[in-house]
Amino acid sequence: MSRLWQFIQFVSVGLGNAVIDLLVFNGLYWLIPTRNVDQLVVYNTLAVMAAILNSYIWNSRWTFRKNVKKHGKEALRQRVLFIVQSLINIVVNDLILWLIAPLVLQIHAIPHVMANNIAKLAAMFLASLTSFIMMKLIVFT
Repeated sequence: MSRLWQFIQFVSVGLGNAVIDLLVFNGLYWLIPTRNVDQLVVYNTLAVMAAILNSYIWNSRWTFRKNVKKHGKEALRQRVLFIVQSLINIVVNDLILWLIAPLVLQIHAIPHVMANNIAKLAAMFLASLTSFIMMKLIVFT
């Protein structure tokens, strides 16, 4: 039951991360609209970084709090691994968005903003799975 509860906590934090991620992504898109996929990747990177900061705060203090080290070499190890995991998350997220956005944008029946968000949601989903596996098996072990 504790693994299920931990997964539920992770998903709850993930929903908060998703809200932050989508708000930042769409806020930047609203401020500076673009059809350039490379610019969307920049927006995505900033949005993911904001979500990762939220993720660290909530996952280290709630989801994985029993596994978080406060001092010493283990604490440093966890922080470094979290940063590495975060960088991998950004790369996976950006790569998926960069690959999917042009494909979705080619469907002319879908408005541009909706197409960007479809690609963004696919990137978020796949990167989140990668992130959970890395945090569970590597960072907070």
